[in-house]
Order: sequence, then C-alpha cells, then structure tokens
Amino acid sequence: MASLNSTLEGWFDMNHQEITKKIISWVEEIGNNKNFWNNQKDLGKTNIRSTAAAILNAECYEEARLFIEYKTSRKDSGWDANFKDQKKFGEYIIKKMDEIYEMCQKNDKEALKYIAKFFGYLYWKIYGIVNAG
Repeated sequence: MASLNSTLEGWFDMNHQEITKKIISWVEEIGNNKNFWNNQKDLGKTNIRSTAAAILNAECYEEARLFIEYKTSRKDSGWDANFKDQKKFGEYIIKKMDEIYEMCQKNDKEALKYIAKFFGYLYWKIYGIVNAG
C-alpha cells in the first residue's frame, strides 16, 4: 500500500510542478511584452496585487473569471489595453485562467490556488519591470 501512496504522491507532485512551471512561463511571456509595459500607465503592480487578493477570496472559479471580465470592461484600466494578437490584456489573462481551470480538471479550489499563484508571480514580474526602469 505504501508503494501505491508514494506513486500517487509522486504523480501529484509532478503534476503540480508542471502546472507551476507552465504558469511561470506565461508570466515570463507577459513580462517580455516590452511594448505593452513601456506604454502602460494604468495597469501597475498594485492593481495586480489587489487582483491576487481578490482571487484568494473568490468562492468559485466563475466568480474570479467574472471579476476579470469586469476589470477588462472598464475603459482606461489597463486591462482593456491591447496586449497580444489584438486581444485585450484582460482577455489574455482570462484565456490563461481558463487553461489553469482545465489543467486542474475544473476543480475550483485547486484552480483558484493556481490562479492566485499566477497573479502573485505576475506581481513579482511587474514589480521588477516597474522598479527597473
């Protein structure tokens, strides 16, 4: 029985590690869009940090998604700015949130944990960008 438990634990650890690595790669990709960040005045590190806190307080994935849809709909918020492939920044983030939700097999609790990590890592990245230049 111990062998089965250790095998399952290893699979879960590997899966969590893969999800975390994927999220970090997205954060790097977001941070590397220098054209966006050089022209961005409305969307800063504080905005991202407060979003991470709101995600942690969400009851379910749909609530978190709705919150980002709301932020994206607000004019001159930074979330409505074109980011990549004619998508608004908020739309791009929602796409990544949807992918996290799918990777977590639509488990709200797990997805919200990783989405909060996503925003936490994004905060670190933007903090570095803002303070570097």
